[in-house]
Amino acid sequence: MNARVRALLIDFFGTLAEVDDERSYLEDVAAGLSSVLGVSGDKSLEYFMEARRLANAVREASLAEITVDGQAALITALAGGDWRSVRAVLVNAMLNHLVPVDRSPEFLMWASSRFKTAIISNITCRCYVEEFLRRVGASVDVLVTSDVVRYRKPHRAMFRIALKRLGVRPEEAVMVGDDDVDLGARALGILTVVIGDKVRGDLNFSSLAEFRRWLEEAG
Repeated sequence: MNARVRALLIDFFGTLAEVDDERSYLEDVAAGLSSVLGVSGDKSLEYFMEARRLANAVREASLAEITVDGQAALITALAGGDWRSVRAVLVNAMLNHLVPVDRSPEFLMWASSRFKTAIISNITCRCYVEEFLRRVGASVDVLVTSDVVRYRKPHRAMFRIALKRLGVRPEEAVMVGDDDVDLGARALGILTVVIGDKVRGDLNFSSLAEFRRWLEEAG
């Protein structure tokens, strides 16, 4: 590294938090939607999956975010009903199944005491990140979420906003993630660290704990 690390830009889903059980999550979504839409669980899940497919198609084509409000609107366009009630089901199901990745709260608390920190997340509702931080008793300096910015990683705007709000240069920051979208930070000259082996970053570590040891040794 040519410059001292002053800031960590950290991905959320897959790096800090995850859904505990995808099947149980979908079952909760189906049950909740069945109640508010007045259709069977199988039919409500069909509406949910079709709305998710459509939303993902827009995201991939444009790097624009479809928020949880937009997801709820798509479901009600397909099935009828009140989008606000649908939104409540989607939010509650996610919050009920959102759990920390192994030892991520400890890493966050350590990191925030030594570096400027930002969470940069492709997410349909900032409320998920805010509630996660509240639950684990951690905090960061800046949140940059795609539901607010309206663009998704790897769009450069996500990383530029974080750098500006933290007041650091690209060479003073490290982007920590687990997926190829996090590698968009490279376009700005930010060192990219990948936790896991899903993609190849500038550096790869098996866990946040291993990355922490590297930071401590790097000084």
